[in-house]
Amino acid sequence: MGLKDIYLTKSSKNYAGLENNKNSKYEIIGVPFDSSTSYKPGTRFGPDSIRQAATGLESNSYFSDIYLEDIGLTDEGDISVVIGDINETLNRITEVISDVLDLNKIPIMIGGEHTITYGALRAFKKVNITPCLIVIDAHYDLRDEYLGLKNGHASVMRRSLELLGGPKINYIGVRAYSKEERNYVLSKNNINTVKTGDIYKMGLVNVINTVKRFMSDCKYIYLSIDMDGFDPSYAPGVGNPEPGGITNLEGLTLINQLVDERLVGADVVEVSPPYDNSGITSSLAAKLINEIIMKNYISLNKKNV
Repeated sequence: MGLKDIYLTKSSKNYAGLENNKNSKYEIIGVPFDSSTSYKPGTRFGPDSIRQAATGLESNSYFSDIYLEDIGLTDEGDISVVIGDINETLNRITEVISDVLDLNKIPIMIGGEHTITYGALRAFKKVNITPCLIVIDAHYDLRDEYLGLKNGHASVMRRSLELLGGPKINYIGVRAYSKEERNYVLSKNNINTVKTGDIYKMGLVNVINTVKRFMSDCKYIYLSIDMDGFDPSYAPGVGNPEPGGITNLEGLTLINQLVDERLVGADVVEVSPPYDNSGITSSLAAKLINEIIMKNYISLNKKNV
């Protein structure tokens, strides 16, 4: 029995209603944690809400003739987080993701707040995998500390870059940041930023090509999607909504064009169901997860679909 078995609690309903397929490469892991939330709490309810939303979606790809049930996945349930204890929760995330990586699987985490990404990246560090990062987010999350916390949602990428030794990171959708974060970004040559305004100035195709060039020498890629990267009209149920975000179709297209065989893990975080009365944020999050899995599967298997 690994620590994965100790720290995980099975969910009452599997992701998308699918039976677990132990032969699949993809493992869904919920992390219902929001103890460092600074504005709108409730992301701890995100994993169950996204699972439920996934059951209401058709399982075909938006872009290709392939179905999620033909690929399969394993829903491992939720990590038993420690409410109010960020460090112990991060330790549990690291141990669980380490077990997943030992099985040569690709972890897909459902948050929960963005802090959980750091726990996953520590697991990659343990097995000597240093991925480049693609981050869809309204914020940089590069503060050295926020509200007295060194480990929290507003500093998760600062800690992650320090942990991994400064890999390339490409932000998409950033539009709200502090002077401290701006100065930090300007001092680094491993950070590329695509602001929402850049999409409208350059066009989505040119933006995608720019990101591909920047990430071309990366051996591994980890994708982190903070749902506040989307405009609140498409994703109102988030912890820190910020006007002027990307559209749902832009997000799906970015995944289709940027996810490839180099993907080693992903997370979708910051869905706050109490502020998502219509359920559209959870539905979009589920659709994004589906497309991540299907596009990576196509890339790994080189299927002409």
